[in-house]
Amino acid sequence: MTTADAQGETPAPVATSVSAKVLAECIVDLGITHIITVPDTVQKSFLAYMEQQDKVKILTVCTEDEAMGINAGLYATGHRPMMVIQNNGFYASVNTLKALAFDAQVPTFMFVGQFGRDLTKDSNDNRRRGVRMLEPTMQTWDVPYYRLENPEDIGVVEEAYRKCQEIEGPVAVIIGAPTS
Repeated sequence: MTTADAQGETPAPVATSVSAKVLAECIVDLGITHIITVPDTVQKSFLAYMEQQDKVKILTVCTEDEAMGINAGLYATGHRPMMVIQNNGFYASVNTLKALAFDAQVPTFMFVGQFGRDLTKDSNDNRRRGVRMLEPTMQTWDVPYYRLENPEDIGVVEEAYRKCQEIEGPVAVIIGAPTS
């Protein structure tokens, strides 16, 4: 129990919101051409912001497997796509991740929202398994990941994208708090 809990205070958040506008500027600056998404409530404001601009096309799909297939097709035809999904969808798409991102060496740049996260706890200390197991699952699969926990972390977006291009495989930016 923390001191704040003992005193009946609300603990300070570990992760805080990142501006949808700032994220959008990063994506545009990287030259991303398409966002393939299975709508994610953690990144809802980011997706809404992106839908209002005309520099990046938004493709909404039904499953993360479908998103990975479209990501591969866009990459193969010279585009610069990325995926916007949530943690539970990442788990659902591991077989396709293996086949396309690893075996076929398709750069797969992902924003993965931490759906269900208690923002007052580190993701590895959350009681929800879907939150707590994301990083260990990525480690098991050798998926490099970067945490975007606060506005000060915005530099990880470019770093992760560059890593994705360098390794020609999957790289994730874990979005720790709902975008604003």
